[in-house]
Amino acid sequence: MNVINRIQFPHTLETTNLYINCHNGASLSSNKDDVKVTFKKGGFLSFNTYFNSFYEKFYAKYTELEFLYYLLKLEGDFQISLYRERHGQTHRELIYQETVENCQLEKQTKICLPDSWRSENMGRVYLELMCLSEHGSFVEGCLATEQNPLREVSLGIITCTFKKEAYVKKTVENILKDGSLKSKNLKVFVVDNAKTLNKEEFPNQSFELISNRNVGGSGGFTRGLVQALEEDVYTHFLFMDDDIELEPESIYRLFPLYEYAKQDFALAGSMLDLHKKNLLHEAGGLYSKTPDNNNYKYDPFEVACINPWLNLENPQEINHLLSDTSPDYAGFWFCAFSKETVQKMGLPIPFFIKLDDIEFGLRMKERLGHSIVYLPGIAVWHEPFYAKNPVWDTYYWVRNHLITHSMRQSLKYTDAVKFLTKRLLHKLFIFDYNSAEMIIRGFEDYMQGPLLMENDPETLHAKIIGLSKTYKSQSVKSSSSLGEQTFNDTGREMMQLPTFRRLFALATLNGHLLPNFLLSNDAALFIISAEHIDWWPKVFTKKRVLFFRDSNISVYQHEMSRTAGIGILMRWLLLIIQSSINWSSVSTEWKNHFSRLTSLDFWKEYLKLNESHRI
Repeated sequence: MNVINRIQFPHTLETTNLYINCHNGASLSSNKDDVKVTFKKGGFLSFNTYFNSFYEKFYAKYTELEFLYYLLKLEGDFQISLYRERHGQTHRELIYQETVENCQLEKQTKICLPDSWRSENMGRVYLELMCLSEHGSFVEGCLATEQNPLREVSLGIITCTFKKEAYVKKTVENILKDGSLKSKNLKVFVVDNAKTLNKEEFPNQSFELISNRNVGGSGGFTRGLVQALEEDVYTHFLFMDDDIELEPESIYRLFPLYEYAKQDFALAGSMLDLHKKNLLHEAGGLYSKTPDNNNYKYDPFEVACINPWLNLENPQEINHLLSDTSPDYAGFWFCAFSKETVQKMGLPIPFFIKLDDIEFGLRMKERLGHSIVYLPGIAVWHEPFYAKNPVWDTYYWVRNHLITHSMRQSLKYTDAVKFLTKRLLHKLFIFDYNSAEMIIRGFEDYMQGPLLMENDPETLHAKIIGLSKTYKSQSVKSSSSLGEQTFNDTGREMMQLPTFRRLFALATLNGHLLPNFLLSNDAALFIISAEHIDWWPKVFTKKRVLFFRDSNISVYQHEMSRTAGIGILMRWLLLIIQSSINWSSVSTEWKNHFSRLTSLDFWKEYLKLNESHRI
């Protein structure tokens, strides 16, 4: 017997509905060593949930699995029903039902999955149990097969961290204490860019701590990958971010997927919102696209998430994930790929942070023709992007987008200028002069060409952080100070400004060119959350703006500075005029150096691995 999926119980009360639904006398009973569902007569347990559904469509498409069956540890009499749901349908189909009596925990109950799961009418399958006896219990279950694997799989798990000790320790603990994962051939490599972790805290032969220079996420992941490749025992690798909460079953499910795979593919875990754990943030994305009503429009500096903000407690919304839209990349919060993939296309690119996963995924699709699969039920909870946005992040966002496009010769100079000018103006309009400075510096450094990557990344990052604090008109406050402020919170209706007023706002740089007597001392409150981002006209005629990010205890205050705003705009205009001459040659230089930047020789120099056998 080979287990494909394990039925999971919730780890916390707030995530219960992502795993099980209990009704009419069924209840979850949990203590440290014993987790089960207990029943009274008529009690009802449903696995019509995100984590405990079997997404047959994906297994039929990407694996050679054929005959599957459930094994359940039950006590009592039960009616067991098996249902299927499909994308775009509002009803469910009963595909199997059986009554079982006098079930004992010592003898598992077997329920075979009908052969129809491999037909064209595939979707999502789940079990429901109704207790027919006075009392009953469900202890555990799994989906299994008698087929032998097509290949052996060994997994090198690599996570890169910088001062996220609590997250990393919990992630490693969850992996190493999982009884079923102990039988798998795996090893965890933690690359510590801050050198704040202690190896003695992880006394396990399946774990290795690597102290590293602060070379960012891309450098940390590649440092671990280089070492794992040197061991020459792993068929596959898994990148995982440090600021996640892990469902260990996500790792367990990787093994059968690759053991029975029809072809090579990258397997991506979905990103769930760490603060709103029922919400899906991203299950794949499309590069250079932005949502436009029910379609997408071109934007070289954006990524359009596929099926964003689904409520995964709602079965109908889970069914949207069955559309199997082909994404362009796999986020490094949970990204698995084969050793063969690395051998054919090279290592990640040294972006420090930002877009390294996107570029890696684009390369997989374009050079190797590999599928990137976001299989529902494989996921992590991750710090949401709306809750954090360091100013220096903008530098890497601009620079790395430009480099990514240059590798593919996919961005015209006029488009780059058009889209970046819009973003720079937006930053000026909300008095975010430090982010505007980052846009300029990101563009300037891109125009230096690939020799920029020969510089020491730690030194460069320190300079960027310093530059991100250039303008002192920006400050951080505690959210408790909100109550002391006077706000003119006109909300989204500001988008309905008459055309002439919007044009007037644009012509005056959203108030920068207005005389003082036309400006208000009130502060505009700018709100950023998962579902909502305010619009820049809200700031028009104000001298100050306060930014409130959902799930962030800090409030950021920006004050208008005419000198800063006008000065930045003049510098930008001069820069784009000067850069127009060299744009084509610089883009070609980046493209020509691509192979070197993703080579093992380059990375050994970049990481200074040649200076010592081990860092």
